[in-house]
Amino acid sequence: MQCDSEQGCVLPKSQQPHSAKPSHLNAADVVFVTDPICSHCWAIEPAWRRLNCNFSFTTRYIHGGLLPSWQGFGDAGNGISGPLDVIPHWQQVAAHYQQPIDPSVWRTDPITNSYILCKAALVARQLQPHRESDFVRFMREKIFLLAINLSDEQKLLACVAEFGFDVDTFQSLLHSASISSLFLREQQEMLALGARGFPSIIFLSQFPERVVGSASYVALERALLLQNNHKVKPLQLTDEQKLLRYPSWTLKEATEVLQCTNQQARELLNALNFNHSIIAQGDFWQK
Repeated sequence: MQCDSEQGCVLPKSQQPHSAKPSHLNAADVVFVTDPICSHCWAIEPAWRRLNCNFSFTTRYIHGGLLPSWQGFGDAGNGISGPLDVIPHWQQVAAHYQQPIDPSVWRTDPITNSYILCKAALVARQLQPHRESDFVRFMREKIFLLAINLSDEQKLLACVAEFGFDVDTFQSLLHSASISSLFLREQQEMLALGARGFPSIIFLSQFPERVVGSASYVALERALLLQNNHKVKPLQLTDEQKLLRYPSWTLKEATEVLQCTNQQARELLNALNFNHSIIAQGDFWQK
């Protein structure tokens, strides 16, 4: 597995997809190919939130599966072939993009696979489609900020309960044939779009444009407006309205979305009664 800012987290050659026409995608302006443990998907959150606060568009998520297991996985030539190899990579991502990350999970209780987390995201979609992205964000906070190994099913189910889903219903769906089939379809859709890794953000039109890796806000906005012939509606939100769209914020996310200083972001989040804490050596606010 190779990970860098330009390409994101790229699958080993043995798992890389081949381009083909997608046949199952639901209608959407944007397709976001992602994985709950992808560090570059976490790093792009500030720019992605800014785009969502500035424009109204529809998004279809594909949870493609970054880590099937550690057995036989990885590419030693590219630096990641086992859990401990992920630690310096996550440290580099945190330092470069200023998104706080605690990489200690890879030393103390390593994540064994992300397929179960992709399936969990699909269960959330089945139960409450409008909360799918919220649940993925909730899982990411547990993984990147609190260093919790959610591939451990008991810890995943504790996360599910805290989020507010019925645990028994969720667990039953998690292991169902329907979710396994849906996950396979997600992977097929990823292949059809020619996505090699995570994140891959595809702006759909007659000639789709793919933005990969930890792209800047400027790159995302350009692709959105270009592919939609400037027909996407801009949102006219106040700073307060932008912050209240999400229940939690890192400092980098708030300053990127508001285009303000650290101090201005801190003051506004505090004024809106977000609770502040220091997590993973970074500022974090949540309702």
